[in-house]
Amino acid sequence: MLLVQIFTDDIRAVRHGAPPHAAGSDWARVVRLGDRAARSAIPVLIQGEPGSGAQDLARAIHDAGERRQRPFVRFHAGDLTEQDGPSILHKRLQETHGGTLLVQDVEGLATPAQHQLFEALHPQDMSGRAGRRGARPDVRIIASTSVDLSESVRQGGFREDLFYRLQALPISLRPLRGERGSILAWAGRFLERSAAEEGKSIHGLSAEAENLLHGYDWPGNLRQLETTIFRAVILADGPLLRPSEFPQIAAHVPGCRIEIPPAPQAKPPAPIREFTLAERRDPHVLALVNETGEVSTLAELEAQAIRFALVHYQGQLSVISRRLGIGRSTLYRKLKELGLDDAAA
Repeated sequence: MLLVQIFTDDIRAVRHGAPPHAAGSDWARVVRLGDRAARSAIPVLIQGEPGSGAQDLARAIHDAGERRQRPFVRFHAGDLTEQDGPSILHKRLQETHGGTLLVQDVEGLATPAQHQLFEALHPQDMSGRAGRRGARPDVRIIASTSVDLSESVRQGGFREDLFYRLQALPISLRPLRGERGSILAWAGRFLERSAAEEGKSIHGLSAEAENLLHGYDWPGNLRQLETTIFRAVILADGPLLRPSEFPQIAAHVPGCRIEIPPAPQAKPPAPIREFTLAERRDPHVLALVNETGEVSTLAELEAQAIRFALVHYQGQLSVISRRLGIGRSTLYRKLKELGLDDAAA
């Protein structure tokens, strides 16, 4: 939720005439568009690489708008099959009445669901007022994608009319490597909030650590930077974060050499695998009986729950810790014990 809080704060700040706290003209552009979106009910299409914060921006738009007291519902388009897609989408629309529906990875919608989403957008005009078919749910729709959706339209995989309807207000999120001037500003914001959350007195980054963060390409974008700073705060024992607190990225930056002691490991961790849609929907997904036929221990069940959540929520530590009901520092410690700390986003 940290990114959601930051995005929401920036949108509200811009609304009152203050500049966004994170440096960079491109982020100022995003925040201004986010404020415009929050003030209306028109469809929004957010495009950005994985980890760039599309889901968080969608939630911030909802939280900063008039629908903030109503439901915010999200689902992955890729989880819908061609057969059950329309019925599940209909259910989500009903659940979201009066609120905001986020369709993640909208390019994954099968043709029947694309048609239904197009029809759901039809009853409202661009001001958000219900049209003649007002019996349908009053739902504000935001879609996100990490691909060039116009190319999907050209290839015939995505409806052109739906594309243009979603693009009533398009917002593109640039990758962090394309906004290197803002990396340290974002790192400072994450550091300030993470240190406060952990009750640590950390005042900033050493010059060497700043060079390290600035020289890394950040393939996981803002989400990876947030998690990296949080891990560093957990490891830190001084007033400044140093390169030794960033072992995961140091090996990928030319010229950076730090000693990384090998982590003790009693046995290799079980590999993380993708769960099928049927497994995700199975209410008994945890194996209550282990391979020997005995009831699984609480430790085994906990490990299963963490592994499942890590895949299901795509490594988003803040979401995983909230859904499991534990603190982020506790979650990170358990991930290290299971040998899974490198698998988080």
